[in-house]
Amino acid sequence: MRLFVAIALPEEIKERIGALRGGIPEARWIAAENAHVTLAFIGEVQSPMMMDISLALGRIKYPSFDIDIEGVGVFGSNKRPRILWAGVRPTAAINLLHQKIVTAIESVGATVDDRRFRAHITLARVHNSPYERVRNFLTDHALFKTETLPVTSFTLFSSHLSSSSAIYQEEVSFDLLSPVSS
Repeated sequence: MRLFVAIALPEEIKERIGALRGGIPEARWIAAENAHVTLAFIGEVQSPMMMDISLALGRIKYPSFDIDIEGVGVFGSNKRPRILWAGVRPTAAINLLHQKIVTAIESVGATVDDRRFRAHITLARVHNSPYERVRNFLTDHALFKTETLPVTSFTLFSSHLSSSSAIYQEEVSFDLLSPVSS
């Protein structure tokens, strides 16, 4: 079973993300209903390990916070982009939640993808797309922004590959603590 941890997005944000699709030949667009903010990619694990991971994630105590989704970019080099994404403004809150999730997962013997963390929403895979069209997309959507999103939970997802695309299923959702009022 392939697992990852992410922030699930409300339908109105998924619709805004879905509206970005198009304009790049040979791009493999992610279905709007699969849009999420990746916090940690775990990869293939056996079912018993999924239970251990779930229990470890359930012990995380962390306050809810807000995120801002803004801008677009690529992973890979500018001349050879691989992944097109919508950005999440970096904040101490999301970075610390990511660190707590990684620590929890590693505490049960599982591993997390060790690439530098950058909160994002994957839009498309663009390895074979013309560079000029990707660059135009980045320019055309540089000012993309959604309304501020309150983050009150995070979710352990499984990913099942089908012939057409990946199917994501929410396995377990973990509530964050209500913010302390003054």
